[in-house]
Formats: sequence, structure tokens, C-alpha cells
Amino acid sequence: MKPIFRPLFIIVTTLCLVSFIGCGGDDEEEMKDDSVEFEAVDTTWQVVSINGLAFEQLFKPAEPVEFETDFMLGGNSWTFGTDGSFTGTLKFILTEKYPEPVSSMTQEIDINSAGDYTVEGTTLTITKHDLTIDVDVTLEPKEVWEQQIVGKTVEELEDDLAAETKLGFSPTATTALFREGTEFTWRDEEDTLTLSTLTQTIVLQRAAE
Repeated sequence: MKPIFRPLFIIVTTLCLVSFIGCGGDDEEEMKDDSVEFEAVDTTWQVVSINGLAFEQLFKPAEPVEFETDFMLGGNSWTFGTDGSFTGTLKFILTEKYPEPVSSMTQEIDINSAGDYTVEGTTLTITKHDLTIDVDVTLEPKEVWEQQIVGKTVEELEDDLAAETKLGFSPTATTALFREGTEFTWRDEEDTLTLSTLTQTIVLQRAAE
């Protein structure tokens, strides 16, 4: 068996994370309004689209894959604090199902962001950003995988695959999500928060309580 979706998932996910990168600066024709107050604080937001594409669609493979795959976005929450800090959490659960022999590989990927931001008028600037990534891989059924691998245990293979997936996010993706220095133009309309640069438009919606 050859899990081909794993590296593809890394590439697609990295592209998704990179889509958060801003080019810096606003449209020269837009005038800053310092009287506008950023009220989207202490609220949990969820990313719903980037450049008009539904967020979950960014994680779908661009081409058909050989094996059946199940993808679930298990966590998607962002909060901007009144103290100028922000936090974010993304969780992906990906399962590849192999027909011969019948087996599966499940990857759980947790991405946690923490940083600082400033707001001046309608410009939100990311001034600091730290990112941590945790990956857990489960291979089932164990006895089937034991017959396919040589020189290591199933647990060791799971650890190796988890490390490989985590490495796929570095170094590029680890600095891409809300990269320091990125300037967004923000707009808050009822339950929708829009963050945009010259090249990206990120739409977040208020999470249901």
C-alpha cells in the first residue's frame, strides 16, 4: 500500500495556510478612518471562505486520488482579545482507506496560533505570531500493517508518519498563518468579519454559542 494522499494533503493544506499571507498595505485610494472602532473582540469567529472559496474546499485534492478518503474539519475558531492578543485553532481529521489489503490511516492535525495585533482605523496589523502543530497518526487494523512493514513496529511507523506530516508544514507554513507584519483592511458587519489585503479576502462568521 502506498498512501499518496498524505503528501498531497500537506501541499494543499500549506497552500491554504499561505493564502492567509497579506502583501501589506491597503489600497491607496482608501482613506484611514481613525474614528472607526474595532468591535469584533472577545468573540469566537470561524473562517468560512478565502477569496470566495469555501474554507473546507481548500483542503480537497485538486485531482482524483486512488484511495477513498474522508476529511473532516474538526476545529476552526479565532478570537481577537481586547488586550491586543489573538488566538486561533484549526483541527483536521483525514482518513485514507486502502482496498487491498483493507486498512486505513487516520491523521489528526492540530494547529494552534497565538499572537498580537494592533488596529488603527480600518487597518488591522499582525505584530506577533507563534504557531504550534501537533500530529497524531493511527494505522488500522494493526495486524494488517504489521504484515506490510519491515524493521519497525506499527507504533514506530505511526510516529514516523506523524513527524513527516508535521515537517510538511515547516518552514514555509509555520510563518504563513497571519504572518507578522501583514496588514489587513477589516470590516465588521453584524455576524461577519472580513479581513482583506490587495490579494486576499478572508471572511469569518461569528460562531454559534
